[in-house]
Amino acid sequence: MQHVFATSVGTVEVRIDHESRTIGAYRFDDEHRAAAAAIESWDHVELTDVFHRQIGVPLQEAHGIAAAVRGQISSASLSERLSGTRREDRGTSTRGTLRKAGLLRRAAAVILDGLIVLFPAAIVIELMRGGYAALWLYGLVAFTYYAFSEALTGATLGKRIVRIRVVDEAGEHPTLSAAVVRNLLRPIDGLCGYLVGGVLALRSPLGQRLGDRAAHTIVVRR
Repeated sequence: MQHVFATSVGTVEVRIDHESRTIGAYRFDDEHRAAAAAIESWDHVELTDVFHRQIGVPLQEAHGIAAAVRGQISSASLSERLSGTRREDRGTSTRGTLRKAGLLRRAAAVILDGLIVLFPAAIVIELMRGGYAALWLYGLVAFTYYAFSEALTGATLGKRIVRIRVVDEAGEHPTLSAAVVRNLLRPIDGLCGYLVGGVLALRSPLGQRLGDRAAHTIVVRR
């Protein structure tokens, strides 16, 4: 996997090898002559130092390149876990791999959350107060339910029933901030009966809707 970055000191090419868990970094001048190079294992070095100290990229630009490379490493590693194709998993148990949740399971979870939790809550709120106040209160209740359920356990009640959960792009439990960001964008994903979120998820190799992309989360099967 190769990525190219334009910097103030020339072009930087980064080659990521997931099998050996190494990166090769090469800087070329304006005439595309090799100016610096480094090959390092990303498990044992600070990527910013590789680009700044070894390749000679200014510190601020080195930070940006390092962040982009880390994102590529995390996304690719998670894709391998989702597909079960990591080399160490071949021919062995699939324990520890992640399976991407399908749209039907995710849709079923939304419907169940609506029927079991949100619809009864809407009736109670409407009986307590009507008008716009009820609408805003319902929105707050729905957001709180989704965000805190996913932050605390990785799943709402509907997700638990259909056996799916939310994880971050490293396959770990999502943080509260990630759950908040994910659900702040739920109204956009939910437009036209979740058509927007469904289309975005289908176009994403990790099945991420808009909220997932912003929060760096993914929905997987338990």
